[in-house]
Amino acid sequence: MNQLVLDTTGTPVTLPESQKGGYIAELKPLSVDVEMVTGRIVRELRGNVWVLRYQYGYFTDQMRNSVLSACEKGRGQAITCLFLPPHSEQMITSKFMVTELTYPKFMWSRQVMGEIVDEDGEPIETLVPVPMWGDFSVELREVKPSD
Repeated sequence: MNQLVLDTTGTPVTLPESQKGGYIAELKPLSVDVEMVTGRIVRELRGNVWVLRYQYGYFTDQMRNSVLSACEKGRGQAITCLFLPPHSEQMITSKFMVTELTYPKFMWSRQVMGEIVDEDGEPIETLVPVPMWGDFSVELREVKPSD
C-alpha cells in the first residue's frame, strides 16, 4: 500500500512502503508568538498542520535520484504530495515543504544481469554492479493548516 507520493504535480515519485515505524503522519499545532502592546507575549494558534516523517532502508540509483530531486525541489518551494493519514485507507492531497532531509549513503553494490558494450560495439549480457543507497529520511510539514 502506498503511504507517500512526492511532487504529484511535477514528476511524481511513489516511495516504497516503509516498515516498522518508518512512516509517521501526525497533526501538530501551528502557532505564532505575538507581542502585545504591554510587552506580554501570547501564542496564537493558527490551526493544525500535518507533519510527515518517512525513512527507508535501501534505494537503487535511479530511485535515489528521483527521490532527491523531489525533496530538493520541496526545500525551495511547496510541493503537492499524496499521503496516508493514520487510521485511514484514503490518501489525502496537500502542499508540503521539506523541513529535514538526510541524504542516502552508499551501502554496497549488488550484481544483476545487464548488458555492457564490447570494443566492437556489440552488447554482451553479463553481471553488472548496481549501487544500493541506504539511511534515507525526510520530514515534510504542511504549508497551510488543514483544519
